[in-house]
This record gives sequence, C-alpha cells and structure tokens, in this order.
Amino acid sequence: MNPLLDQFLTEGRDVLQSIGERLLQLEDSPNDAALMDELFRLVHTLKGNSGLFDLPEMTRVLHAAEDLMDAARDGRVPFDRALADRLLEAMDFVATLIDEIAEAPDDTPPSTARHAGDAVRLGEALRSLLQDDSPPLDADGTQEIPQDAPPALYRTDAGPDLSALPEQTRQDLRQRLDAGESLCWLGYEPEEECFFKGEDPFHQMLQLGAPLWHRLEAREDWPALAELDAYRCVLRFEAIVSASPERLAEHFRYVPDQVDILPLSALMQTDTPQASATAIGPEAAWSFDRVLAAQREILALSDTPPWLDGRLRAVAASLSAAFISVDRAIEVETLEPALASALAARSPAPLLAWLDARQPPTEIGEAADIDAGAPTDSSGAKAPEAEAVRFGRRAEDHLTNPRTLKVDQAKIDRLMNLIGEMVVAKNALPYLAGRAEDVFGVRELAREIKTQYAVINRIAEEMQDAIMQVRMMPVSFVFQRFPRLVRDIAHKLGKEVRLVMEGESTEADKNIIEALADPLVHIVRNSLDHGLEMPEERRAAGKPSEGRLNISARQESDRVLIEIADDGRGIDPNRIRRKAYERGLIDETALERLSDQEAINLVFAAGFSTAEQVTDLSGRGVGMDVVRNAIARVNGAIDLRSQLGQGTSLRLSLPLSMAVTNVMIIESAKQRFGVPMDSVAETVRVARHDIRTIKHRRTTVLRGRLVPLLSLNELLALNAEQIPNDDDEFAVLVVRVDQEYLGIIVDDCRETIDIILKPLAGFLGGLNGYAGSALLGDGSVLLVFNPRELL
Repeated sequence: MNPLLDQFLTEGRDVLQSIGERLLQLEDSPNDAALMDELFRLVHTLKGNSGLFDLPEMTRVLHAAEDLMDAARDGRVPFDRALADRLLEAMDFVATLIDEIAEAPDDTPPSTARHAGDAVRLGEALRSLLQDDSPPLDADGTQEIPQDAPPALYRTDAGPDLSALPEQTRQDLRQRLDAGESLCWLGYEPEEECFFKGEDPFHQMLQLGAPLWHRLEAREDWPALAELDAYRCVLRFEAIVSASPERLAEHFRYVPDQVDILPLSALMQTDTPQASATAIGPEAAWSFDRVLAAQREILALSDTPPWLDGRLRAVAASLSAAFISVDRAIEVETLEPALASALAARSPAPLLAWLDARQPPTEIGEAADIDAGAPTDSSGAKAPEAEAVRFGRRAEDHLTNPRTLKVDQAKIDRLMNLIGEMVVAKNALPYLAGRAEDVFGVRELAREIKTQYAVINRIAEEMQDAIMQVRMMPVSFVFQRFPRLVRDIAHKLGKEVRLVMEGESTEADKNIIEALADPLVHIVRNSLDHGLEMPEERRAAGKPSEGRLNISARQESDRVLIEIADDGRGIDPNRIRRKAYERGLIDETALERLSDQEAINLVFAAGFSTAEQVTDLSGRGVGMDVVRNAIARVNGAIDLRSQLGQGTSLRLSLPLSMAVTNVMIIESAKQRFGVPMDSVAETVRVARHDIRTIKHRRTTVLRGRLVPLLSLNELLALNAEQIPNDDDEFAVLVVRVDQEYLGIIVDDCRETIDIILKPLAGFLGGLNGYAGSALLGDGSVLLVFNPRELL
C-alpha cells in the first residue's frame, strides 16, 4: 500500500474518533464555540486529506458535512440532536470506506465507486438540514435519509422512449441481449457550470467507445446568437452502449447525480419463446433484485414533474420485462390495472403497492450496497461470502481491527536497550564455553553451550532486525522540506533552479534521519549559494539558464547513501588553496604539495569559507566542518567531488542504525581495544623488510597503493614495542578515513562482535580519540576507537 495512503487511513481513524467524541460533547454543550470550532477543523482536515486520493465518494460526504458544520458554527443552523445524528451517520459511512480500503489487497488501487449512490444520498441529506426542512426523528432517535434524495445509480425523467428506435436497431439490440451481452441506456445531463470545473462532457462520452445508438439535444431552446453563452452547458446526451451498469457507474463516479443508467434488459421485453422457459439462476436472481430496487427508488421520488406519466409507464415496462425474464409472467397481468390507477391519480402509489406485494421493500442504501457481480442463492438472498456492509450502521455495530498501532518512541527505545543487553549477554556464551573446556575440561558441556549459542544468536539477530524495522523512517521526512526551501532561496538569490528528488522511500533509523536534517539543509543552501550560477552566467557558459539540483537516496548493503549534486560552476582548487593559505590553514609547503582533490577537501577545514562577505546564507566561517562532524557523530562518511565548470557532488554514507555496533577487537601492549567495522578496510600481515621509511614516516605498498603506517602503541603513548609473529610479520589494521587509507600496526587482530556502544562520561568524554565503551561477555570493558579523531 502507498505509505501516504496508509498514513491517511491511520490518521483518519483517529480523526473520526475525535469527531465522534466532539459531537457527543456538543450535544451536552451546544453553545460551546471553542468546541464547535474544533469540530469544524477536524472535519475540514479530514476532507482536505481525502482530496489527496481518488476517493470522490468520501470527499463528497465530508464536503457536505463541512458545509453543515460551517452553518452550525455561524449560527445559521441550530446544533441539535438531529444534526448530530446526521453527522454521525456520515462519519460512519466514511469509517466504512476507510475499512474497505484498508482491507483491500495491497496491489489494488483504492476504489469506493460502488458507494457513489450512497455518497450522493448522504450528501443531499446533510445539505437538506441547511434549509430548515429536516425530516422528523424515528422512534429510535435516528433520522431516515429522505426518500426524495437522488438514488444510487439509476434515475429517469421521462424514461427512454425505445419505441422510437428503428426496427432494425431494436432487433439488433434484442439479438445482443439474447446472446448475453450487457447493454445499458445512458442519459447524461452535465451541470451548466461544468466547464468551469474542468469537466469535458464530450470527452466523457467519447471515452465510452462507439455507442449502438445515440442522440444529442439541448435541454432548452437555443437563444439568439448574440445572447448565447458559450460557457453554459445545456446539452443532454442519450446513448445505448455495450457496458455493464457497474462500469458506467465507475466511469461517471464523479458526477453520479448527472447520469441516468438503466439496464436495457429491463426496458425491452424479449419475444423469444425460450425466455419464459429459462431457469432462474443465482446471477439472474441478483440482476432481477437490482432492477426491482432501481424501480422502487424511482417510484419513491416525491416530485410531480410534467413528465410523470412517462416515468410511470417506463417503470411499468421495466417491471413487466423483469418479471417475464424470471418466469413470473403471470404476475404481470395485474400490472396494467395498477398502471392505469397510477396514471389516473398522477401518483406512483398504486405501482409501489403492486411492487410491495411481490417484493418487500429493502432498507435504504441496501441495493447499492450489494457488491457488483455478487450472486445470490436460490431464495434470492445474498450469498454469505459476499455479505454487504450496511452504511446506516452506528460505530458500535462494527468493530474495526486496526492494522497499525501508535507506540511511544520511549517504548521502542526501551526495546532497543533490552535487545542490546541481550546481545551482550549472548556474547558471554562463547566465553563460558571456552572456560568449560579449557579450565574445567568438560568438552561435551562446551559443545552444548556453543550449540545453544547458535540458536540464541539467531533469535537475537531476528529480534534486533524486527525492532530496528519499527524504528525505520523514510528519508522523505527530511526531503519534504526542500521544495519550499529551494524555491525561497532561489527566488531570494535571483536564480532559476529545478529540484529533482529521488529515492524518498529509502528508509533508515529514526535517529539517523533526525541527525541528517541540519547537515542536508546546510549542503543544499551551499549548493544554491555557491554552486549554481546566475541565469546570465549560465547562458554565457553555454548552459540552460535553469540550474539543476539533484537529491537522491538509496540503500546499499547495510548503508544508506544520499547524494546532493548540482550542475553549477564547480569548485576551483586553486581558489581553495589561496583562501586556505590566506586564512593560515596551510603553509607554503602544503600550498604547492596539495593535489586538486586534497585542495577541494579543505572546504571541510574549521573556519574555512570562500564567501567574500557575510550574508544570512554564508560567510560566517561555520560551514562544511560542522556538516562533516555531524555526519561523523552518527558513524557516517562524506565524500566531495567537483569538476570546475561542470558541478559538484556530495555523497553521504550512513549506517542503517546506530543501536548495535559491529567492531573488531585488536590487541596491543596486552590490552584489548575495539575499532568500528565501518572504518576497517582490511587486515593484513606485513613483513618487517617490506616496511620502508619515507620522510621519517613508515610506509608500505599494498596492492600497488602506498599506505602510511602508524604504531598503535606510539599513538597511545604506551611504553612498549609492537610484537611481530614468529615469521617477523606485523599485524596491520588498514582503516579508511575520508577516502584515504592508513595502516595501524597492532600486536594482533581478533574476532568481530556486536556491542552496545556507550559514550564515555565525565572527564573521559573529552577524549575524542575514543567513540565510547562497551561491556564484553566476560565482564571486562572494551574501549572503542574513533579512527578519525585518533589519527
């Protein structure tokens, strides 16, 4: 499921619960203005959020509820029990739609089209309260949806006059119906202001394909050409198309109150002798019920238009065809007298009474609730496996099982701490196994301990991964601020910039995402201020006037890579050298010796800036060094590449999580230390004769690369020489710092383990060479290096 939709469903349930609570509170305090405003804001928020998705049925009902709440807030409509009941009905309808969307398969686009009719009726019922003509309360205290509300899918004015069709067309239609083809008569009357809403009635009709028959006419006489308003639509479309009612309802789901859809099988009496002998099956019974439900809704209309006689005749023809199609032709004999009585009285009551005697009325909305294509059993009842959801239900009638839970972050952090303690505890098992074998000589017990360790290790790793997944967040939580930021800064600087973001769904630990916020903002501001040129400068350089800023994220192995790249002027290494020399960051020797890439990396030096004057964007000397330190604090790395005149790219490499750290244990001067595996490139043995001294510094050549060597004992000021092995080879730990490789000579390299890294407290916290400490399985404390600061 779309993460944004999933978030909407979760928040929507919370908002619905809050709306229900406020409605009940307002019944006790109807004059509480603050409570009324809060309720309006909740409904308004839910309506606005629903508009982000293709859910017109939900938006229609919420829009009507918002209008009603606005009227109640302004005092135009009194807030009473009737209004509260109507709003509760609407919120129950919205809750039902949310439940259906949440339960749909993940690969199915969200759709609530089959509830279009109910949405129309509920919307009209809500708006009816704006006119002070609210229907009375039922005995149970609820309000019934007005019967004159537009029906779900089918309505008619005078009804289609199929007798006017050419005989050849009628015969063709009968043959198609006999062959089992689904045909429908369609009437479409667009709103007069439809063009101003972005609607195109002609396009709507053309999308249905070639009709079997069609007619286009004006609903009123055309005025004189000088008085004709070309933007006022007064057209009426009629057509007979090869499509099911459900497909047409889906096609016109945004304008269900503007269309009439009638199955042609209910309008045309078939002459084939097989019709009366055809056995009624589940599908036929279901179609029969749908037709009767549609005709009942038409008869329930309380208006008396001039074309009422045509409406009554059309209903009678539909009922006659429907009963004949299910082998109940004998009941049609009494239909003609009922029609005659209805025409004489100009009232649908006789026909409605005739229909009630043959099929009891269904609850409001029930016909529209039957799933498209859902068969019934032989008695005409709907099959249990396709049981319909009633929309008139109250909240207590349906218990929702939420798919998501909101959990306080402190509880998740506690779980992470507990799994960390479990990691430490399980690391003690190999130590115990070793003691059982070496000290006590119980080899079988040692073997069993190691076996249990393998099981516990697997479970601990799975638990650790599961809890980490709970803490994962998409980088979109950081990226979402950039469109506005880029827009405002570009406008302020007078630059044209196009922002392109990719990989926003890439996930990382919540702490990593939060730590990224400020560094990324600083990098983006730098790209806009220093990197991208002014439009005239870009055109002079043969570039488009609009600059391009790319921000992308992706996951590689157990790292998250974020790249910020622009196609601007790039970084001039010579200018960097001069600025660094002027600010005293390098001496004359370094000025000549630095390579271009080394010069570019000087932008990370503390206090370095190329800005000529201080602005609110740059020039304060607090820049990329802060970015690098912030990334380093979360065990990340940053790589800067630039080509003069082509652009600049910064690549951030970050761990997925900081909860558990994988370290390599090393030994030196009979002490153990840890080095984060993120910094370790490799471990090698270097013979004494392969170590050379260049400018008073020890080096060696590894795979064609010159690698400087440092002694760990010397770095730590330990009064001991590094110990080689029996072959006079030194253990060398090769670490990677800022894309450069450096070898650290140690006495020995041991195993890698997972630890919970704790920061050093007190005065020890000032030792930047250490990242923290950890407790080992044997109870001893392991100091963990920070290679960047140590070297």
